[in-house]
Amino acid sequence: MARRQAKVGATEKVVGYSILATLGVIALGLLIRQAHFNPAVTVALHGAKVQGRLQGAPGQTPAVTAALIPEVSGFTPLTPAQSFGPDNLSDKIDGKAELYLSSGFKEMSCRSFNLAAAGSAYVEVFVYDMGSAPNAFAVFSGQRRPGSPNIPLTANAYATSNALYFTRGPYYVEIVADRASGALQKSLTMYAEATLAKMPAEGKGGPGKAADLLPKEGLTSDSVRLNASDVFGLERFNNVFTGEYTLKNGTATAFLAERATPGQARADAQRYLEFLTANGYQKIGSPDGTEGIEVLKLDDSYEIVLVQGRLLAGVHDASSLAAARELMEKLRTALKL
Repeated sequence: MARRQAKVGATEKVVGYSILATLGVIALGLLIRQAHFNPAVTVALHGAKVQGRLQGAPGQTPAVTAALIPEVSGFTPLTPAQSFGPDNLSDKIDGKAELYLSSGFKEMSCRSFNLAAAGSAYVEVFVYDMGSAPNAFAVFSGQRRPGSPNIPLTANAYATSNALYFTRGPYYVEIVADRASGALQKSLTMYAEATLAKMPAEGKGGPGKAADLLPKEGLTSDSVRLNASDVFGLERFNNVFTGEYTLKNGTATAFLAERATPGQARADAQRYLEFLTANGYQKIGSPDGTEGIEVLKLDDSYEIVLVQGRLLAGVHDASSLAAARELMEKLRTALKL
């Protein structure tokens, strides 16, 4: 027997329509609240990162770097300064900490601000104590954005559309906003100058003598790096300057490293040569029979290695033998060989 379909009475219809109307009002209210999202929630989301050591807490020794973060007119603090050491740096900059840790990192402090002059931009300031000027340059150059212009703020400083990066002595500083705007760079520069005013004078320390020996002709200006560890994939091949070149006969990378003794320079050169041959490179002799200079080849990649006293130098991944020899001659001139 077919089942009879139940009829819906008038009362049930009224109740159903009331429920639907109530749900509609709730949904509309949610949409309105979403459209007028509380700015305090936005700030909270920006700051919802792992906590370091909050500065000013009772019984804690203030971090040196925290004292270098100024309060500047127009920059409204959103959080107290936080500080991180080698044991918890990765909690703050997960994925990038190894570069700092391998370069002598001691501590970092950071603080976030609201910048009203740039449309209430969220700005975060990071001050790293790397222990020495060469270490600071290592992370500065290792983090550098390709094609970013130098600025005259310090000897090592550059800008992007939303940030400034620079070193002063052992300190490496990043001032980063969450947007780019016409008024931003002027404000960030003002903040950077206030930060520098809190730091000791530059002094004579710098990246190192080897950096000054890189030939200038053909050098891509923003390509100079101080590579802290495992350079070119060779374990314990550390503290090596590199620079990329565009030459008449192709492209190549120059490298220079200063060692404590001539014996150490020779030992590192020998280890690198053995590393190259273990990876398929073959020796093809010395240019013009010059003693103490080795040339190696793998497919269309050329390497040259030489030692001069405490300096280890060479050409890496040249695109042609002519380019490798051209850059080597520039290096020999710079080294007065």
